[in-house]
Amino acid sequence: MTVLRASVILLSLFTSSALGAEPAVKLVSPKAGDPPVVEITGIDKSHLKALAGAKLTPEEWAKVARFVVDSGSPEEIASRPSVAGAWAVAGDVLRFEPEYPLAPGVKYRVFCDLSATPRAKIKADAFTLSVFIPKPPPGPRVAVTAVYPSANRLPENTLRFYIHFSGPVTRGDVYSYVKLIRDDETEVTGAFLELGEELWSTDGLRLTLLFDPGRVKRGLAPREVFGPILEEGRRYTFVIDPKWEDTEGRPLLNKITRTFDVGPPDDSPVWPDQWKLVAPRPGGNSPLLIRLAKPHDHALLGRMMWVTDKSGKRIAGTFSVGGGDRVVSFTPKSPWTRGDYKLVIDARLEDVCGNRVGEPFEVDEFKPITVKPIEKTVERPFTVK
Repeated sequence: MTVLRASVILLSLFTSSALGAEPAVKLVSPKAGDPPVVEITGIDKSHLKALAGAKLTPEEWAKVARFVVDSGSPEEIASRPSVAGAWAVAGDVLRFEPEYPLAPGVKYRVFCDLSATPRAKIKADAFTLSVFIPKPPPGPRVAVTAVYPSANRLPENTLRFYIHFSGPVTRGDVYSYVKLIRDDETEVTGAFLELGEELWSTDGLRLTLLFDPGRVKRGLAPREVFGPILEEGRRYTFVIDPKWEDTEGRPLLNKITRTFDVGPPDDSPVWPDQWKLVAPRPGGNSPLLIRLAKPHDHALLGRMMWVTDKSGKRIAGTFSVGGGDRVVSFTPKSPWTRGDYKLVIDARLEDVCGNRVGEPFEVDEFKPITVKPIEKTVERPFTVK
């Protein structure tokens, strides 16, 4: 076992056992990289043997030992429910295995009263121990690394923005830190749909902001009452307040303003047959270049396309997006070999206005749009020669 001495601060014992032993607490990782478990040493071996022989239920363990968050008044701490986990006797130690990893920067406390053990006669004073896991040193201040769509001109019916961060930021009040300013210096109020469940990526580094769909889609009451969010022919600036704090309480490293012009709404489906593919040469890792007909949803481009060989086997590699979300490159992990390949596109791929492959997001009754039924995927063949 590896004892995590460097990451744990042990505080002194408040009350010793009746036999003069001094119980102490430590964190131990059974395997390298595993979350630590809590072990209490210094307990009389005969007491541990009696405790193990009692074969306590979880409810009975709660009367003997508890592991709680050490926060609040003494009375609040004493009545606090135990952290989820399981107690057991393991050799010459009393062990608590938390159900979830313990949080750095949080103080915890052990309450133990061996004399309360059912079906065993143990004469020992109750004791309490405290343990603190310090936070690791904070990293660099968090910056906004990108805002998408990145094109300088966006359709009037653009649906969403993405904000990418270099590290985690505070959550719960994100809409107070973003605003949209029109070219007459008027803030567009209610531009973003304020959701109780904020739309964060699993790594917590990308936030999705949705424009209020009731003001994007034509013919709906909110648009008629409050007006559209984006208007063709105008210029807008998207602003991210640098007072937005990271999880260490520090303001963002940079202020972000993103200015763009607005063009007419785009109701055209995505047509992969309009893309231009520039095939690479064999024997190297030069990328396959894909020039799109219009800007596409940045978050979907890397997930809803892949490359296969002639037999249909996927080629390992990496997609990257640039050129105002209109240029995609695929770099293979291994060098290209001569032969036929396919770029496969998931039919759920969207442009920045929500139009999918073969299917518009919104149909304008005055401008008929060609719609073609699409199966789950579309293929674009290319040859490396």
